[in-house]
Amino acid sequence: MTDAAQLTILVLEDQGLVRAGMRELIRIAQPRARILEAASYEDAVTQLEAGRVDLAFIDFDLKSEKTGLDLLHYLRQRQIETRAIMLSGSAERQLVLDCLNAGACGYIPKDMSSDGLFQRALDTVFQGGIFVPVTAMARDGFSAPAVTPRPSVPAQSLGVSGRCLEVLYYLCQGLPNKAIASKMQVEEGTIRKDYVPKLFRIFQVTRRTELLVEVSRRGVIVPPLPAGAEAGTKAGGGR
Repeated sequence: MTDAAQLTILVLEDQGLVRAGMRELIRIAQPRARILEAASYEDAVTQLEAGRVDLAFIDFDLKSEKTGLDLLHYLRQRQIETRAIMLSGSAERQLVLDCLNAGACGYIPKDMSSDGLFQRALDTVFQGGIFVPVTAMARDGFSAPAVTPRPSVPAQSLGVSGRCLEVLYYLCQGLPNKAIASKMQVEEGTIRKDYVPKLFRIFQVTRRTELLVEVSRRGVIVPPLPAGAEAGTKAGGGR
């Protein structure tokens, strides 16, 4: 994550009171961050076009023709490097997976008001972890945990290192293979045929959405890239 003093965070939420509550919770977790607010899809696009936004908390249901998912598509189609976390009143598993598949790197249900769960979800996101509700965590051979874990397991401890760790970082930012390849200065096929399958094997999954859910389920910490990492060459780094 960017230094908290430099973080710019956008909150897209059509309800003013909910937006204000989100703003205060974010200030508790990141007191030095710059917080932008938007009440509609159009407001959010204006904010995104005005300057860099590191994190965007996006309400799914905006009570208008455009939804939060439309803004997520806007971000990914233009390869805007904003880490997007969806907010919704629904924790239905398919909706969570649809958002992850569209490029979200987290999903927080709005009803997580008890026992500080919403604040814990924010803390997970700000630590660089992936947060998804427990409803999305059950998969073949695994049961959902009783609660979503805080990030605690370094990705390196699972055997993810070098350029493979870079790819995992970018996947957790919601970037598509083409954008990842451009950043790492390699062919897209190298990402798709080499690094991504290796990560799938490590996490015992077969899809990108499953990978993100598994990162969340295990509480894996994916560290930010060191300064200058994006300037690496095709020959740089290990696997």
